[in-house]
Amino acid sequence: MDHPLVDSLVQLSGLGPDRARYLICMMASYPLALLFSTVLSPARAGPTLRHLFQLITGLAFCVFCFRLQVLLLLLDTGVCYLLLLLSPPRLVHLTVFWWALIFMSVSHIYRMYTDYNGYTLDFTGPTMIITMKVTSLACSVYDGTHRKEEDLNSDQKILAIRRTPSVIEYLSYTFCFTSILSGPTFNLQDYLNFIEGKNSEQGQPTPSGIAAALLKFLVAVFFISWTFILPADWEPFFDAEWRESHSYLYITGYLYLTCFIVRCNYYFAWILADSVSNLSGFGFNGYDNDGSAKWDKITNVRPHKTECSSSLKVLTENWNIGTALWLRRVCYERSVIAPTAMTYLLSATWHGFYPGYYGCFMSMTLFLLTSRKLRRVVRPHFINSTAMKMFYDALTTVCSVLLINYASIQLCFLSFERNYTLYRHFYCLPHIICTLIYLFCPSPKPKKE
Repeated sequence: MDHPLVDSLVQLSGLGPDRARYLICMMASYPLALLFSTVLSPARAGPTLRHLFQLITGLAFCVFCFRLQVLLLLLDTGVCYLLLLLSPPRLVHLTVFWWALIFMSVSHIYRMYTDYNGYTLDFTGPTMIITMKVTSLACSVYDGTHRKEEDLNSDQKILAIRRTPSVIEYLSYTFCFTSILSGPTFNLQDYLNFIEGKNSEQGQPTPSGIAAALLKFLVAVFFISWTFILPADWEPFFDAEWRESHSYLYITGYLYLTCFIVRCNYYFAWILADSVSNLSGFGFNGYDNDGSAKWDKITNVRPHKTECSSSLKVLTENWNIGTALWLRRVCYERSVIAPTAMTYLLSATWHGFYPGYYGCFMSMTLFLLTSRKLRRVVRPHFINSTAMKMFYDALTTVCSVLLINYASIQLCFLSFERNYTLYRHFYCLPHIICTLIYLFCPSPKPKKE
């Protein structure tokens, strides 16, 4: 028997107990976030009290969802904090990174052992979020305490931290209740500004986030509704008779629709978390040209751009935005060899060790490099005519959508056997075509100075 509230929700919705507990916590976040932004606003409560509220609430959510597994989360964050305190400044980013990566990797292996090919929500989700937060923090401490300012790029100068945060600041940051279950991740400096009431534009007070939170809540509900209308089911694809009885066009459309329904779950979780953060007062990003408040500082996904972009680069930049920023700041900008490949390798490892993850991100590496090269060579021939540019945009949108779904379905299939069925059915044509284009397409001519 689970908690009576969990049992009731399971019976009413058909959700598993793990998802029911998650949903209860997310719904409970709304009144707590409203309380945090009003009764515990920076004008009424000091930073310490606000930190404690975030920490205690976040830990309570973890205990409710993961029970004794919360001890593993505390072990992970505790060791990382000791490494922040004790490591030499020139090594702090490496020691924290490798501990967090190894701990997370062991967690993924444990999950594979206990729930192979399963999707049960357990402590590995928060571990992935904590990994992003602590490694970002360690890199900021490294940049602020060891590197020379002239060696930093503009982004690193802003994020550089010249002191190790206190225990309460650190734990509040890692267990923040609005992000511990499903993200998004964010940097410590933005979080401290939010706690201390400094996340405002030109000294003006932060406006109310209620309207932004309500709109995002409705968008999240819209996307999760699709999962009840058209439940994702890719099992028919592994039936040889089913594949033989349907055309390639039908199967491609079926897999696209399945991928879309899977993405709707992520849209729901990320947009809901963004909504709760906005309601608590976090996420304000200044004003746009017409004076409207922008609440997109920690937005993690932009569905309209991920579903119909004419560029793979734009598409990937608007999906799991916080993780993409983390990968860029921690890996891409710091890798001395093959930064694109290293970034996708880290991304795959961060997700886990199912062969599907590596198939997906190796595929994306090939597809992105090819699309980048092809765009530089081909696009200039289509931009002089409005009609030709529209044709080019339409064609590249279709190609981008097909390629991203071909790659991302491998994340859903997980195991090698299932992904081998995918490769065999489509004869690896996307890989073959992109490889040939990349090898034989002429490189763009360098621009004359």
